[in-house]
Amino acid sequence: MTSSRQRSSWDRIDEGIRHVENVLAICLLAAIIVDVLLQVLFRYVLSDPLSWSSEVATYMFAWLTLIGIAIAQRDRAHIEVRLFAHLSEAIGIATAWVSWITSFLFFAVLAVAGYLFASGEMIQTGPASGIYLWVVYACLPTGAALGLYHTLRDLPQLIRAPLSLASAHHSEEVTVR
Repeated sequence: MTSSRQRSSWDRIDEGIRHVENVLAICLLAAIIVDVLLQVLFRYVLSDPLSWSSEVATYMFAWLTLIGIAIAQRDRAHIEVRLFAHLSEAIGIATAWVSWITSFLFFAVLAVAGYLFASGEMIQTGPASGIYLWVVYACLPTGAALGLYHTLRDLPQLIRAPLSLASAHHSEEVTVR
């Protein structure tokens, strides 16, 4: 009974994280579109360009990119090169583990380095927008932490059935002859 309750709690937490990621990505994309449309309107229709618009769009795009990396990790949508996986089951398992370890190390290093980078910019602001740069640079550890979370969520499946993880979201394969 307790494990069932814990499992449902973890599932609710996981679903909450997925929902926040999706909503954040949609809101950032919508805000970028509105920002760029306003810039075009002010520059070409009103002949009075906004000084901060391009800078803010760039900052939002950085956040969208890092959240998108985490979402792609969650959905197993990153590029996958399977040159040797077809040779034998052992090689397939080895490449699945190499892929997982590489992802884990990438997100771990990015999280730590991103935190150190963001924490070093506490008082500097963007030249036109006045936004604190630590807010902008916080996309690095945030996106990396989310990617690390999704990588760790794949670990139990990788341990149980490593070959199923690679083929979970790949219904179509390109065959080179």
